Amino acid sequence: MRIGILTENFVGLSGANDFLKQLIVSLETISDAKNIELYILLKAINYKRYKGIRRVIKKIQEKMQLKQAFSEFKKCKKIIYTQETPEKAIQKYNLDIVFPYMRFDKLSIPTVGYLYDCQHRHLPEFFNEEIIKARDSYFQDMINHYKKIIVNAQTVKDDLIKFFNARPEQIFVLPYTPKIDLRFYKDYSSQIKKYNLPARYFIMSNQFWVHKDHPTALRAFAEYLKTDSDMEFIFTGAMEDSRRPNYINELKQLVTDLGLENKIRFLGLIPKEEQLQIMKGAVAVIQTTLFEGGPGGGSVYDAAALGIPAIVSDIETNKGIKYERAHFFKAGDEYDLYKKMKDVVSKHYSKIPTPELIQQSKKNMQILGSSLVDLLQKHKENND
Repeated sequence: MRIGILTENFVGLSGANDFLKQLIVSLETISDAKNIELYILLKAINYKRYKGIRRVIKKIQEKMQLKQAFSEFKKCKKIIYTQETPEKAIQKYNLDIVFPYMRFDKLSIPTVGYLYDCQHRHLPEFFNEEIIKARDSYFQDMINHYKKIIVNAQTVKDDLIKFFNARPEQIFVLPYTPKIDLRFYKDYSSQIKKYNLPARYFIMSNQFWVHKDHPTALRAFAEYLKTDSDMEFIFTGAMEDSRRPNYINELKQLVTDLGLENKIRFLGLIPKEEQLQIMKGAVAVIQTTLFEGGPGGGSVYDAAALGIPAIVSDIETNKGIKYERAHFFKAGDEYDLYKKMKDVVSKHYSKIPTPELIQQSKKNMQILGSSLVDLLQKHKENND
């Protein structure tokens, strides 16, 4: 079976890009055993902003950049297309099925869609009325258009059934299989020396979006420092939220108000290998999110793959986390988070040997890859 992996709506967004790469890694792992061929479909669009010779140069550059962004996947053929849809590439390479697609184009082969979450239904205060209507319309159109849609959590499936009348058999929930690309188990210590990290620190690796609830983490940490003044807190992730442009300044002001200037470090969006190397040295990963489309989000997923303790908000989606070092606190409650911080630090978790982590990651890759292939194979057979 020839599988096309569509990247159009994932490239350029760090969390979405990581998610897509996890799917590709898993499929690569079982490609020989399952007798599948993988094709990564990359849409070049940015060059179209230019004209003349500059347009030609920009097109060449964009193609090179797209291929480089997925260069770690040696078993996948990278296909660049410049048309509005991937149909021409599908025909040229005789693909059998493509996924995950987030548009409504009618393609000539079976297609599996993808939906993220119904945050706008649960936290409407973070969206304006126009965006809520647009999301509702888009979600309903996706449900009407696709026979199969993959999601990251049972709660997303439940919401799609409740709010958009999806059929239960229409929605496929990906299994919770924490893993990372095996290359990230290597030691990248030399690359993070520039950060001059403290000996002991918590880490929070999220986009700086309002619903991630960074203020609760900051307030809990301020309380924690009263009993352990040597600890610091590292934050990574892109520091912007288009829904509230002044949000980052609000957080920085909160840091000042709490007297945390010398205990907090905002590193911004950094290379994945550096972010994970910093996570390896953390006392615990903190995840204060008020809403997620997948259990724990990407940071807890990475923490579980690395054996790092995680302290996570007790929202319904996060209850799908299957990890013995995950500890839950009441969402939005800084005092409960502070108590969990103290509790986790007192446990003095030992490091899990890297070979053991690698073995578990490989196992989870096979589980996810096999479940995806089974889904795609059945969908293809039902539509032939």
